[in-house]
Amino acid sequence: MAGMVASFQISSSSTSLQAQSTGYTSLAALSNPEDVGEKASLHAGRRSFLSTSAATLASTLLINANTNTIPSALAADESTTPKANFALRRAGAVLPSLANLPPNKNGIFVRFGEQILFSNDATRTPGKDVFAQFDFPADWLQLDRILGGVQYVDQRNGDKLYLLKVPMPDGVESLKDVPKAYFGDAIFNPKGELIRTGNNVEDYKVLSAQMISDGAAGEGESSGPSRRRMKIRYTTLTGNNFTVERKGLVDAYEVGGMVYMLMTGSNAVLFDKKGRERETVEYIADSFRVVVA
Repeated sequence: MAGMVASFQISSSSTSLQAQSTGYTSLAALSNPEDVGEKASLHAGRRSFLSTSAATLASTLLINANTNTIPSALAADESTTPKANFALRRAGAVLPSLANLPPNKNGIFVRFGEQILFSNDATRTPGKDVFAQFDFPADWLQLDRILGGVQYVDQRNGDKLYLLKVPMPDGVESLKDVPKAYFGDAIFNPKGELIRTGNNVEDYKVLSAQMISDGAAGEGESSGPSRRRMKIRYTTLTGNNFTVERKGLVDAYEVGGMVYMLMTGSNAVLFDKKGRERETVEYIADSFRVVVA
């Protein structure tokens, strides 16, 4: 028995020494000219791979920049990227104030009209809080009321509306001078509330932007306040990993250095058909008003 134990120990030691010897031999082999050349070739191959990978990454980032893709692995720089938040109701989580409206060709609508807070922490800011108003279908469902924001959805086709806000960019005084990309970057910022609350958006683009007036000026009268209307396109990823292209309208008012935006989102195919769904979201956008409270 003692002989067997001794044999096992010697065998184990021999295996260990052989493994170490093999390791040292491999290291020593690097001093051979042929192996050195092979290693140099390997390093050259790695350098080529890294160079190609870097070029591919740079190309991908350039494409992402041009198409406004939201990279999942890159976090937005909060110091340079605008971030839109939900515009909070002064009333908080209580039921919203809705007024019934007479039926029209688009259906039965109700009117939302409430004070909206300038701040993001549910505190009041005298002289800066605003009154926002818009009309929407009476059967749309309110979302996330407990958060104090304004979101509604048509449960039949998934059309949605959101009330958002973002500060004006530094050094820009007029709404018409704000680059249209600023609004897209703010709305779809990964750190913004639209994305953080579960909307999985892969890419986006602001297709067009124009200034419009709330009313034509008659003789001796001034026109209503001006707003910015933008058409947007964005792609969402469903829970089943299907991509869905959506389009919508963003109407924006600037009051006291803050931009208040009503955004609609619809299936892109239905939006482009210019049927009932398109007429509904245009009606909602046309009804949007923001004034100092």
